[in-house]
Amino acid sequence: MPLPQWHEFILPILDVLQDGKVRTIKEIRDGVLNRVSMTDDELAELIPSGQERWYNRMNWALSHSFNAGILLRPARATYQTTDEGKRLVELAQPVTPKTLERYPKYQQFLGRTSQKTEASGPTISTAATEEAISSETPTDILDRASQQLNQSLANDIYQQLLILEPATFERLIRQFIVQLGYGVNKMDGLAAKLHSADKGIDGIVWQDALGLDRVYLQAKRYSEDNKVSGPEVRGFSGALDQHRATKGIFITTSSFTPDALQVPREVVSKTLLLIDGLRLAELMVQYGVGVQVERNIAVKKVDQDFFENI
Repeated sequence: MPLPQWHEFILPILDVLQDGKVRTIKEIRDGVLNRVSMTDDELAELIPSGQERWYNRMNWALSHSFNAGILLRPARATYQTTDEGKRLVELAQPVTPKTLERYPKYQQFLGRTSQKTEASGPTISTAATEEAISSETPTDILDRASQQLNQSLANDIYQQLLILEPATFERLIRQFIVQLGYGVNKMDGLAAKLHSADKGIDGIVWQDALGLDRVYLQAKRYSEDNKVSGPEVRGFSGALDQHRATKGIFITTSSFTPDALQVPREVVSKTLLLIDGLRLAELMVQYGVGVQVERNIAVKKVDQDFFENI
């Protein structure tokens, strides 16, 4: 089963608070964990801020439940159920965004987040309402939008890679590899050495100051329909053997044949990493190679320490 949406945490939260006692968020968290079945992977999934995604959704459930009037907030980071909250638990029916929309207090909350016109007075705009009662939290929406933007950007970068000259592509690979964290110093000429005279080797990257730990590179700027074959990857593997190398990275703008993808599984004495054009473009976006920041969006929250110490 997929990770529960934010509104699917409402009923477990209400169940934790069903006895009417005031509980802290930590106590609610522990109670929800005992009531909601989630896999280890789901529990470990993080949002960009580093917070667990499930816990982020639980907090949104707390916030929306409070704004609907089915929870009280007696003090900082504490919650208590209401008679309506108890009734929802007794009904044992799923609590959805539409359920919350029935409550006047929640409608007022939605109204405060929507556009208001002078002619009709305070109203709940359709777009604002749909966004507020979506099954996704704002954090989820931001994450999804970021993923879509990054994927679109990666596709644009991929098209740029396909039209590069081979020598230019090799220079790009040098910058890319160093940006990944290989090499002693980005300004050091020994950090990456391309255009080696050795057959099958396009570059050598030092991972330590003495050059004892090396990664050998092969970079192929191929057209999209010209896939790297198994013999080519095996040739690269053989070149690594000649240098007694244990690490190699084969990067191409195209892709690899099934036979080529099998080669890293065949070798046991070394590590071979194959990076195709689409994956290269995604990594360039991730590590900031060939891209620039167009816009930053700051996600802010209340500074509780400020208000307690002011």
